[in-house]
Amino acid sequence: MREKLSVELLKENLSFITNVTYSNVSSWYDATRRDLHMDIIAPKHRENHAPCAAVVWFCGGAFRVMDRSVWMAEMIHYAEAGFVVAGVEYRTGNEAIFPAQLIDAKAAVRFLRAHAGEFCIDPEKIFAMGESAGGAIACLLGVTGKKKELEQGAYLDQDSSVCGVIDFYGLVDMTISISEQEGDDIVPPWMLEEVLGVRYSREQAVSASALYQVTSSVSPHMILHGTNDHTVPMEQSVAYYEKLVEKGVRADLIEIEKAQHGDDLFCQNQVKDKVIAFMREYL
Repeated sequence: MREKLSVELLKENLSFITNVTYSNVSSWYDATRRDLHMDIIAPKHRENHAPCAAVVWFCGGAFRVMDRSVWMAEMIHYAEAGFVVAGVEYRTGNEAIFPAQLIDAKAAVRFLRAHAGEFCIDPEKIFAMGESAGGAIACLLGVTGKKKELEQGAYLDQDSSVCGVIDFYGLVDMTISISEQEGDDIVPPWMLEEVLGVRYSREQAVSASALYQVTSSVSPHMILHGTNDHTVPMEQSVAYYEKLVEKGVRADLIEIEKAQHGDDLFCQNQVKDKVIAFMREYL
């Protein structure tokens, strides 16, 4: 069959830019060093393109494992809505305990601001988004924008704060006592020790908990949590939402009915479109 097709240009092409090095960190018991990478979805034709708002994405994995690219297919919906998306690698607990993960996240934001022109990013419109352990990191980015002691590495002339946070069932209170937890809705003991270290102190747990660092000046938040989550209790997100509201911070709490931890329900366009609407309020 021979056919002539007239095609209307309705959307722009997107590029998947992989293995972008954003930081170089200590590794193998401080004996050597390694690069940290991010993958970026951005417009293909970036020259003379209007700057886009950006989403910095942190995947979960209980601070034990992570893969910066594993959910990038699900991020395409945000990219097609006009956002540049960066999936960021961070050190896990077996490599370095907290605050290494937050130091990495801040370095990633600074890198993106320093290279905003190259990747078609509006440096004033960068959102943090993450799930589970990545949600905890995203929340910490939202509440620690002015803490200079966490700024380490390159591009220190750049700001690491974000204009908004989207938290999918993140652990925001690490002071929870394992011995006091009952029933199915418990945080696994190894999860806290993985990121805080064995025999961690309450002070360490507080420093890694976004719940205890909320002020009236932190970024707006959208929090999403499943009503059937048996890994991170719903009470974590409820308490965080109430603290944000108490401090006068714009916050939305979306409870996804029957959703478990990491449920596919969070990847439905109905949910993604609510997230997009939240972010567009601040563009």
